Amino acid sequence: MRLNSKELVYIAQNCVTCDKEGLLLFKEKQDGLLKRGETYLERYFRLKGNLLFYFKNKESVTKSEPIGLMVLERCTVELESEEEIPNAFVLVCEGENHVFKFAAMSEEDRDHWIQALHIASYECLKMQLESLTDQLQGKTGKNPFPQQAQQHTGIDLDSHTEDQVNEDCILEISLSCLDLKCDSSGQPPNPLIVIHTLEPPDQLLWSHHNHTEIVEKTCNPQFLKTIGFGDGENVNLITRVKVTIYHVVERMTGTMVQLGHSIFTLRDIIAAEDNTLHLSIKSPDLHDCGKLCVIGWTNSALPISPVFQTDKEDEYIEQEVKSKSINKQEYSPKNLYENVICKSFRFSTNSQKEVLQVYEYMAESRWSYDIPHKLLCLFVEEEKRKVSLLQEMGELVPDIESDQVAWITLSAAIVETFINALDTLSIYKGAYFKASRDKDNKEYQFVPVNIHLQRMAVGTEGSKQGTIYEAVTMGAFTDHVQKWKNGGLKRLLQSQVDLYTPQSTLGQKTKLHKACKLLSDLAELKYVINLGCEKLCQTLINEYMEEVQARIDFIANKSRKLVELCDEPLLQTSSTEYSHAKTSASHVDGKDLAASLTHVKDKKEKSEPADNGDGSSSRSSLWSGSSLAKSPTLEPWEVTRLNLEAAVVCLISKVEEMLKCKNNKETTSWLSDISPAIIKLQSFVEIVFQRANLFLTFLSLRENRFNIKTMHSIKYRRDVMTTHSISTLFTGIISKVYNYKDNVDYFTRISKIGLLAKFEGLLSCYGDEMGMLEDMCVAVDDLSTVTFSFTLSRDGTTTTTPSLQRCLKNGRFPDINRHCIHMTLGVSSDLYDKLPSNLQKGDDIKVIPVLFNIGINEQATLAERFGSTNLQDQINTESVAILSHYYEDYMKHFADPGEKSTQAYIGRLIQQLNTTIISKKSKNVEILHIAEELCRKLDGVHFVSCKSGKDRTSMAVTLQQVQILQQEHDLASHVFWQALDCFRSVGCRRENTLKNAGMKKYAFNSLQLLSFPKLYRPPGGTYGNVQT
Repeated sequence: MRLNSKELVYIAQNCVTCDKEGLLLFKEKQDGLLKRGETYLERYFRLKGNLLFYFKNKESVTKSEPIGLMVLERCTVELESEEEIPNAFVLVCEGENHVFKFAAMSEEDRDHWIQALHIASYECLKMQLESLTDQLQGKTGKNPFPQQAQQHTGIDLDSHTEDQVNEDCILEISLSCLDLKCDSSGQPPNPLIVIHTLEPPDQLLWSHHNHTEIVEKTCNPQFLKTIGFGDGENVNLITRVKVTIYHVVERMTGTMVQLGHSIFTLRDIIAAEDNTLHLSIKSPDLHDCGKLCVIGWTNSALPISPVFQTDKEDEYIEQEVKSKSINKQEYSPKNLYENVICKSFRFSTNSQKEVLQVYEYMAESRWSYDIPHKLLCLFVEEEKRKVSLLQEMGELVPDIESDQVAWITLSAAIVETFINALDTLSIYKGAYFKASRDKDNKEYQFVPVNIHLQRMAVGTEGSKQGTIYEAVTMGAFTDHVQKWKNGGLKRLLQSQVDLYTPQSTLGQKTKLHKACKLLSDLAELKYVINLGCEKLCQTLINEYMEEVQARIDFIANKSRKLVELCDEPLLQTSSTEYSHAKTSASHVDGKDLAASLTHVKDKKEKSEPADNGDGSSSRSSLWSGSSLAKSPTLEPWEVTRLNLEAAVVCLISKVEEMLKCKNNKETTSWLSDISPAIIKLQSFVEIVFQRANLFLTFLSLRENRFNIKTMHSIKYRRDVMTTHSISTLFTGIISKVYNYKDNVDYFTRISKIGLLAKFEGLLSCYGDEMGMLEDMCVAVDDLSTVTFSFTLSRDGTTTTTPSLQRCLKNGRFPDINRHCIHMTLGVSSDLYDKLPSNLQKGDDIKVIPVLFNIGINEQATLAERFGSTNLQDQINTESVAILSHYYEDYMKHFADPGEKSTQAYIGRLIQQLNTTIISKKSKNVEILHIAEELCRKLDGVHFVSCKSGKDRTSMAVTLQQVQILQQEHDLASHVFWQALDCFRSVGCRRENTLKNAGMKKYAFNSLQLLSFPKLYRPPGGTYGNVQT
């Protein structure tokens, strides 16, 4: 940076009168061989205007140049909160991390310095001038600067952080103008209102409070955004409010010219009839240039406090402001979510008789980091069990043993990565969401990007009942760390499946498909047989002899099915191949597998965390079970199957024998007589399952022999997608179930046919986004294996506890290494007590996920012209088929003659959606609009995403909000585009861009927006080149 240093030195040394000068202690960094860190040093300071110079000492003022200069603009002076030294204070500059620390020689001297520095800035002098000008106008009725011409200025409203972004304000106002003047060319202005406040007597300067949206080309603007005052507990009625109306000449640069202003107090609103003020707008030369209408209301009864005291002693205002609509605190998600931002709007309707009061909320999910942490604990345990199983295979022939060791080594590396991620998540103390700028941060790879709950509460003026509409917004489920060099999950998994051996000549299913299905069936039968044995014992304890035969018949039936599964050719073939590998190994002088795995054991024993009760504890036996003595014997599989069958026959004959002589024997001894047979059956069931698991894992080892490293890489990537998708899913489900807690029919319905989760994507089929879409479609499809249930939370807080189901991931892309996930939701008593009895008992609810994707950006244009959108078309076609089947289930079980017209309308929407997908039009966003309406009609949970969940997502979710107001609440047609621009310019989504990128700008440029559908383009001035 270049500056005129000589002139600055001259000012510092030769100014006759300084605003303030003297000695201060200044904390400076000390550099040198023996000097490190910061320490307080005595310096001589001279303040001239907004320039603060400092010298080494007073004598050096005239002898040498100052050693430093501070420009006192955009900064604040504060007392030091943690005083390292007496009489300390600090200078905090906006946008800088470094804080300048000072200490005066006395408390009085400190206060004088703080006061001098506080009023030194040009901005402060400007505000003082404006305040004095307003006071003179109020007293004399004349402008002290009558010849002052209107100036075009550029006001950066987005830099202000004082705007009301929460729901705590209790007094709100709506603003409108009439008869504003046209510009010099006769064109109507583009009005914008900026609000400043002043609270006498403590405050002497006007401070920025808030602003409205820009209304295009009208002399009679009705501003949709409302302005709030108060802090949730109180509001100061003597607060003066300055409303300044600007004509925005150029939105991109913020160039505007002042049209006029009006000043009133909050007390004026209270005293006005119907809480409505009609004021004249005064131009800068104090001529009338229009009219201002201010309508006030409160969300609750206005509290009475001393700040309401009038000018007369002991006289208080006790008039209450009327509540015009729904209570914004009542519809806030703050009980379940964090850092809630709220914006308020008023919209007119086509009937002109009703006014819509709309509250827009955006909140962070408490589970963005919590659920990934818990899922990682489960993945660690699954990997450890798989390693233990591979070690228990013992010595195999050399070529297979090398694959075995490679698998164990790679699994150990994955476990170490998981444990490191757990450690990072355990100590995390930051925000509740992962910003899009951190999406490729490996430390938080398992945390989904930018999850937020977007809620809109709508009520009509005068009504106390409102309607809630919600969407969960997030970045795409993808792995920004591993990138997409070889494609996304769908492509990777398909290439992996193509290498597997087909189960039949048709080749549609592989041996691993069958293996996953077999293991899942075996685990389920094992569970129900053990459960049947427990119930049989309980029946004998309670001496319910009439139920004994039914219990034993149930056990016998399930045991025979288990025996039938043992005869499966795939299981027998895998057993034979494993036995051959073991037999051949006994004739080969190979080294002990235990020795080859010593490094794995030693490494893991050092890195494993202590037992903390959350599932991340380690069991050293899982890492030391490589001894050949622990390997299963080579007993033929047929012998194991016969032993199981014999145990079943033994139990049945034992019970039948007891039933025949029940009159001659005391029933109290039955349990002791039959217990050995029950234990024997359960033992053989366990042996069958464990050996089957061993054989089919051996099959997986052989099937992946050419791509073990790739298989582990794909498994790791899929785990990342799983943590992202499940965390996002339950962010939406938790809010949904609490919103519907009084609707018993809703819970009855989802317990029968499942809960619909509709995901909307805006990714293109080109470049990196093609890989993201391939990741996304697999992540959403895997949610079909997720179930959840309810339990009563002990402390009333909502908790999430994931666990492993008995079945493995199957479907299009099976995974023998991972079980399906079940989530137990701990809910408060006010929800739990209203659940149907079957859900209170813990019945599972399945998830029905669907994904609809339409690319809308310039890359989507390239895909349509030079590439292919086949993947997008396939995703949409499959999803509409799932949605159609879900509707059939809905009509089959819950068709209601009273809702015949609504149900028929849903059927027509599905037909329309199917037709629209088949049409294959360019950037056919109508697919997304119909799918969103279907989700709403079927009470589904709605999710919206793009690459980062910030820019295109904001365009989509704001469009859906306006469409809902139009379809469900008769929004006036002439307000549609104004409402859309209003949500996008001054709504919650601008705050989302600030939280993610540090700027209230959507990351678009003008060239990009030419390729966007018109409905997805932001208003001017709200976008720019933003790095995310």
